[in-house]
Amino acid sequence: MDRADGSRAYTVIFLVLAALGIGYVCVRVLTPFLAAIAWAIILAVAFQGPWTYLERRMSDRRGLAAGLLTLAIALLVLLPAGLFVGVLASQTIDVANRVSRKLSDLHVTSFSDVVALPKVADALDGIRSRAGISKPDFEKLAAGFVAKASAAAARVSGKLMLGVFDAVLTFVLVIFLLFFLLKDGRAMAGAVFDLLPTDTTGRRRLSGSLQAMLAAIFRGSLLCAVVQGASGALGWWIAGLPSPALAGVAMGVLSLLPVGGTAIVWLPGALYLWSADRPRAAVFLFAWGLVVTSFLADNILRPVLIRRSEELSTLVVFLGVFGGIAAFGLLGIFIGPVALALAVTLVGVIRQAAGTEAPAAAP
Repeated sequence: MDRADGSRAYTVIFLVLAALGIGYVCVRVLTPFLAAIAWAIILAVAFQGPWTYLERRMSDRRGLAAGLLTLAIALLVLLPAGLFVGVLASQTIDVANRVSRKLSDLHVTSFSDVVALPKVADALDGIRSRAGISKPDFEKLAAGFVAKASAAAARVSGKLMLGVFDAVLTFVLVIFLLFFLLKDGRAMAGAVFDLLPTDTTGRRRLSGSLQAMLAAIFRGSLLCAVVQGASGALGWWIAGLPSPALAGVAMGVLSLLPVGGTAIVWLPGALYLWSADRPRAAVFLFAWGLVVTSFLADNILRPVLIRRSEELSTLVVFLGVFGGIAAFGLLGIFIGPVALALAVTLVGVIRQAAGTEAPAAAP
């Protein structure tokens, strides 16, 4: 090996080791912000249409244009969220007041008063007799259960407060990052795509495919949430439960969750109807929520809405959405299909580099 080859090998080894080390440190630094970064990228891509319009109208004031669009997106999220929280708080206070009045009418001031109620006492006696437990032992078990339930409620409330704080902090970070992604996102994306071992046409095609996919997934998910909220509200109204609009909004928002979804709302509603001696309405709401609001929307409508983009194949959508949700939660709806489509595209690039096939666009 001559001096030139040795110097070239040393340079390559040094750059690889330096890239691995710096990359590891960067991943450790950015890990707490990965969710916020991902959401900011999704929003920046989804609102490329309005950004292109503002950029063209305010070409000499890009910072101001990015700030205005970021503020508009923040208000677009905050105003409905604030309205929903306000209505939910009002409904919760109303329910709490009615429960308080009912308990006051029954002269219930403690857990022992609840146990002394005739219906509750009869139910507990029936459970105790079937289990074959003596009354003193049953009272000890009940006291232990109440203590554990109180401790569990305290832990859940603490986690809920931390979750709310984390959500607010993530939202602030998303809005902060969104401004810079709108302002300088094209330059950042160009720097990344310049690293791909393909020609300019291939890079442009891949960039356009990824942008179209993210926008299609974003629009499809929002449309599916709207449909799930509307269908859930319709079933809630037919079942004769109060506040169908609020229930529909709640189901639309919760439909975006990877676990639980709309069942967090319609399942308690069905249980309430059953306990209120309305079995037909309970069975209807359960069947409607399970089949129409949940199954058909999640498994048929969502892939169809996302598939409206010609950039996505049905197989990529199906495997990407459900596999992505299992791996990454809510973000997996976006990460899964894009990752699979990107993998197929990169395989095409590799095959082109090997001289076996022309590059293929994202499926």
